[in-house]
Amino acid sequence: MNSYYLGISGSWWLTALLIIIAVAFSIFSYRTTVPQISSARKIVLITLRSIALSLLLFILFEPILTIIRGTQDAPKLAVLLDNSLSVSQWDALGDRKISFLKAIDNSNFLSLNKDKLKTTIFSSDIYSPDEFTFKEMNFKGQMTDISKALKWVSSNAEKENIQAVLLITDGAFNTGNNPIYDAEFLGKPIFTIGIGDSTEPHDVSIQSIITNENIYINNPVPVNVNVKVNGYNEGELTLKLLDNDATIGEQKFTVHPDKKSFTAVFEYSPKQEGIRKLTTVVSTLNNEITTKNNSANEFVNVLKNKRKIAIFAGSINPDYSFVKNSFLSEKGVELISFIQKKGSEFYDKQPSEADLKDAEMLVLIGFPITETPANVMQIIKKELERGKPLLFIASQYLDYNKLKTIEDYLPFTTISSKPQEFLAVPDVKPEYASNPLLRVTGKDTDIDLWNQLPPVFRTETFVKVKPESEIVSGLKVNNAPLKEPLILTRSFGNKKSIAFLGYGLFRWKLLGYASEASKGRTETPDLFNILMENSRKWLSTPYDNKQVIIRTTKKLYTINETVEFIGQIYDAAYTPIENANVQVKISGGNQESDLTLTSIGNGRYTGKLEGLPESDYFFTGTAEQNGRKLGSDKGRFNVGQIALEFQDLRMNSSLLRTISERTGGKFYLPDETKSFLNDLEKLNNFKPKSVTIRNESALWNLPLLLIISIICFGIEWFLRKRAGML
Repeated sequence: MNSYYLGISGSWWLTALLIIIAVAFSIFSYRTTVPQISSARKIVLITLRSIALSLLLFILFEPILTIIRGTQDAPKLAVLLDNSLSVSQWDALGDRKISFLKAIDNSNFLSLNKDKLKTTIFSSDIYSPDEFTFKEMNFKGQMTDISKALKWVSSNAEKENIQAVLLITDGAFNTGNNPIYDAEFLGKPIFTIGIGDSTEPHDVSIQSIITNENIYINNPVPVNVNVKVNGYNEGELTLKLLDNDATIGEQKFTVHPDKKSFTAVFEYSPKQEGIRKLTTVVSTLNNEITTKNNSANEFVNVLKNKRKIAIFAGSINPDYSFVKNSFLSEKGVELISFIQKKGSEFYDKQPSEADLKDAEMLVLIGFPITETPANVMQIIKKELERGKPLLFIASQYLDYNKLKTIEDYLPFTTISSKPQEFLAVPDVKPEYASNPLLRVTGKDTDIDLWNQLPPVFRTETFVKVKPESEIVSGLKVNNAPLKEPLILTRSFGNKKSIAFLGYGLFRWKLLGYASEASKGRTETPDLFNILMENSRKWLSTPYDNKQVIIRTTKKLYTINETVEFIGQIYDAAYTPIENANVQVKISGGNQESDLTLTSIGNGRYTGKLEGLPESDYFFTGTAEQNGRKLGSDKGRFNVGQIALEFQDLRMNSSLLRTISERTGGKFYLPDETKSFLNDLEKLNNFKPKSVTIRNESALWNLPLLLIISIICFGIEWFLRKRAGML
């Protein structure tokens, strides 16, 4: 039944009065005419003018027509069909795909009218076809996310009038939230049909490989491998670890009733740098449900064992000795030192470009001094131009004029400097607490530890902090805070630097930690070593500011899975570039492919590659802008048979029963589903829903009313002209 209401923004009485006045005015206008016209023509002219004026007055009061209609929405059944790999396997009950088809046929949900049915296919994604047929199912989904499917129903329940859900799956979810919570939140009855055998299948599977992502040449690291055995009470297993398909370790296990899971620990000591593929393979036992989960892969990034750090010192001084010892305490660090004598000579040898070529970090301690050769400063500047990080520590006899050679790479610019020195203590403000250099325990009390350090020396040097720099610590003299900084950091583009504008930092070790340790207070943190270690870590993060970053969304893909590349492109100032030409070359599997990444805004690029056969793949990506190369990146990934879907191959009947019981639905096996439609019709809530639709039309905004008014005025004018009226 439809209802109609006409409303205006003013009073209907006023509107009617004005219309009556308009009609009266029209009659009065034609009471006497020159020349005289017939009564019939007068009536026509009066009518035209009355209609035109009445419409204009009507529009002024902004009339709105409201139509209220009542309809009935049929209740809908949402059918969620699991399209993942695990549903296509064989188990003790036979082919699961046949069981799936039987569940569809026996439940007979396809006999429902289209307005009562919403069919959706899910795995890790969701697809809702306009008209479902079994051909839509390919059972190639790489993961099962039941929670996501239920959330999709929840978001569409009100709009589609979904009053019940039929879930057909093996229940072996391996991504997303626990679906029980989403089922309860949905608040609709959920009927479940379990596919597969609920008993433990005969299977040996590798559950996980755990190791470090970044490791170093000749530095042994543990590789933990977890193996699960189902359905066997005896047998011998051999587990191997392979590095790029070459066996590097082997362990044997004996299966017995009380031992169904094993953890093996291998020691991996890489010999070559680069991205290496670690593979674990476990032997098979008789009648396994599948052997696709008897191996697993993981990629590790092997770095050069020795990280070379070049230290320049204006003289042999305690800061140099303490910094050097702190650096050497870290395994895998190689130091090359250049200590200046009096004059322009150095103790060991003069620094050259070749000496600094492999250095990953430069450290200047009280350097340069007045006698430092200009060519040495140019060598240092050239290395800093290449993006190498810099750690700078001042001294009393530092030559700030010569330091201007590399001032572009420091966190400050020098205003003035005098060699007069004074003692100052750190002044760490609460707003500096989040700086990574100051992390000790990660608590707010870290600030108190830094502010209790003994004083260090500082010269009467005034600096201007660069806009992109961050103050780590200010300073206090005689407990009075000064506006000058003590410690600064700078990260700009691909260049990082840290500056200590004080010196005598060794006092933090001797008068702080060592003094407390000598009194037996071994719990006192060694803040000097912590500061040096945090500085090394912060400066040694080369991937943070790369101009070209190209990665795959993950390292391990299964066959038929889409490989997706994601790129981030920046210029030298680390500003995102929108119009770069990003090309990726992929090689592996006896084939090569080229892929162009497309921009998706803010310096981000993406591209997809499908149909890659099972193999290891290497890729190299380059980015250019206007013919100029911005940089490159490379990586590695694998396409194989390993998937989460093969780690648990039994039907999770307990989960499916729980979902049905808690929501007021029912659990079925494929042979028991013939009663489903009857059970569905018995639901109290599976009924049509009355829907009231309210539509409002702003009549005053319709051009038609104005057009009619103009036409009436036009016809009136035309008739008056034809009659020769004034």
